[in-house]
Amino acid sequence: MNKRKIIYISSAVAIAVVAGVSYWGFASNNENVERQAPTPTAQNPSNTEIQSTGQTDNPIVISIKNVTVEPIDSSHSNLQITFDAHNPNRGTIILESIQYKVLVNNSEIASGEIGERLEGFLESQDNVFPVIASGNVTLKDTDLLARNSENSGIWDRLSMNQIESYQVNGTYSFSQTSTLQASGGDRPFTLSFP
Repeated sequence: MNKRKIIYISSAVAIAVVAGVSYWGFASNNENVERQAPTPTAQNPSNTEIQSTGQTDNPIVISIKNVTVEPIDSSHSNLQITFDAHNPNRGTIILESIQYKVLVNNSEIASGEIGERLEGFLESQDNVFPVIASGNVTLKDTDLLARNSENSGIWDRLSMNQIESYQVNGTYSFSQTSTLQASGGDRPFTLSFP
């Protein structure tokens, strides 16, 4: 009977020592973590979205590489828009989707979506775009434009690629995973081209 008590007591002491060492090690690691305030966002009216430099505040920098219009017939054209997504971070970020509207003189002429927003782990990942650390991904989309009463005033300039400036407003969705933590979300953007 004495041997059993000794075994139980020494097991309890060993468990308590391991638990104590683990707790104090965890507590001291948390005290050494440096906390930094996020850097404010800078604004730039060009064709690149500038964001702050904090790791979680700067997931992807979106810019426009090109906007072209190719006539199909006298009342239809294809508008092709090309985005560039740059990842300034050290880890890979998943660009899920870009939803956008193209405007000329504050009038919407096209809208579209590239990719697909992930809703859970079981979703297909065929329509998402991994952007590796310090890497770029180029994404293109084509929208059919039809001549109508809203764009008839600019149709000729539009179909001959003579628009002076396009404004592009939208939102991009992203997700990123670091060692033990996943984050992501939606970020709005406002760009102009050229």
